[in-house]
Amino acid sequence: MIAVSAVLLFLAVLGWFRVRENIDSQATAAAETCVEGDAVLHVAADPLIAPALTELAEQWTAETPRVIRDHCITAEITAVDSTAAATALAAGSWDTGLSPEPALWAPLDTRTTARAPDALDGEPRSLATSPIVLAVPTDLGRALTAATVRWQDLPRLQNDPAAMRDIGLDVWGTLGLALPTGTDTHATTLALEAVAAGVTGSGTGPVTLEQAATPTAITAVSTLALGADTLGAIGTTGDTLTALGARPDTDSPVHAVPVVEQQLLHALTDGQVRGLTGHLPIGAAPVADFPAATIDAPWVDETLARAAAEFTDYARRPEQTDILTAHGFRTADTVPQPAGELPLPRVATVLAPADPTVDDVLAALRLAPVTPRKITMVVDTSTSMATAVGDGTRLSATADAVREAMRRASINSVMGMYVFDDTPSGHRVAVIRDGLTDSKRAALSTILDDIDLTEDEPVYATLTAAYRDAVDNYDPTRPNSVLAVIGSDDPDDSAAAEFLATIEEVSSPETPVHIDVVVLGNDVTDTTTLERAAELTDGSVTTIDPSDAPELSQLLRKLAS
Repeated sequence: MIAVSAVLLFLAVLGWFRVRENIDSQATAAAETCVEGDAVLHVAADPLIAPALTELAEQWTAETPRVIRDHCITAEITAVDSTAAATALAAGSWDTGLSPEPALWAPLDTRTTARAPDALDGEPRSLATSPIVLAVPTDLGRALTAATVRWQDLPRLQNDPAAMRDIGLDVWGTLGLALPTGTDTHATTLALEAVAAGVTGSGTGPVTLEQAATPTAITAVSTLALGADTLGAIGTTGDTLTALGARPDTDSPVHAVPVVEQQLLHALTDGQVRGLTGHLPIGAAPVADFPAATIDAPWVDETLARAAAEFTDYARRPEQTDILTAHGFRTADTVPQPAGELPLPRVATVLAPADPTVDDVLAALRLAPVTPRKITMVVDTSTSMATAVGDGTRLSATADAVREAMRRASINSVMGMYVFDDTPSGHRVAVIRDGLTDSKRAALSTILDDIDLTEDEPVYATLTAAYRDAVDNYDPTRPNSVLAVIGSDDPDDSAAAEFLATIEEVSSPETPVHIDVVVLGNDVTDTTTLERAAELTDGSVTTIDPSDAPELSQLLRKLAS
């Protein structure tokens, strides 16, 4: 018996040495294949996915030596803001202050990779996804879900207490939807993209530049932006999320903020915020798809390009989903565990990514929203407007600029137009001032295309009538102004004096109506009266070369919005 045991012990020891020798031999063999030495696969990853990729990279190199073209490969992940990375790559260089030069880039979504297409080798491939949701207090999220709120409903909920009352949420007043701007605020732009898709009937998209520039989309985005601007100073998305989580109740000025779902789940899991849930409005959902893109740049050789592709394949394997979902991401077949009281929303349809130019338009509207206004326009239709400029006349240049202003103006604006006329008063109402419906917008856009010009130049009489009309019909719910485009010199001193006297008589702090005058060319030799009128009404006088069509259009757009 003792002899048998001794034999077994000997065999076990012998087996162990053979196994160890085999392992050592394999390691030595592997090391011997790295005749070119070590190489590091640097990965620039969006800060949201960088921790998950770090864990995957450590596992990737720990499982087995990674040898590519006789190099031993290791991977290092650096968190890099997606916008900053796109800017650097689009310039054809890399800012080493961001990270070491990367061979693989994992930004927030494919909209970002579209900003640097020439820097990519092949098509980006999604590693994981996470929808853009509204982080809201749990009770509000439950109510919004029950009310089947859509993306296109958000502008009205943001600004109309009756809209919240209609869905039983009057205790919240209006929906305090914050829209952070600047760095770490990409979720804001994607949420605005979803709203634009909803109001323009774009379905699953992508939203086109033409759709983003429609009055409907401009008004919806501007309405949200104007409402967000009343909420006070807002920092990044993370800052706003933290502030909301510290006070998730009706007394807080902020009730909601667009956020990548993964960011919200991480904040809830780590205890950074409490009492919040992610609400996904009905409609095509904007989704961050965290693509992996191999970089095509001088610093990326074939070894690193192959390493980037191999690591991407590894991270996309089904067996890696547990790591990704543990970090709060969704994959094709799995979703992460909810971190709040409510289950995670179901993503029924995904909004196709829009071109970066569309997001630029939406982001610009967020920063400079179009305000609904009440504008009484006055357009000089004297023969001076037949003066040739460029390929047309002063009148045709003005008509084109008015059309452009109408295209951008809010559908909630009220507008009308006075012109000169061969009548005893010297003027007439060419377009009755009213809500800016499609027909009203069309009338204002075309009225100057075929209009009779007058020999007289009743500038001051027409401005007097328009100003008195605007003050008498003042609308306290929006800015009121008289917007005049003048190309002639009115020699009637008595009319000029009456104009200023009328302003002194009827103007009031309770009914402020600004007078903004655009002077075309140099035929108006004396702008003293116009400048005094602008001074009295807190308006403006701008002299412009009518042959500069873009500048004229830009000025009228600014004054009309």
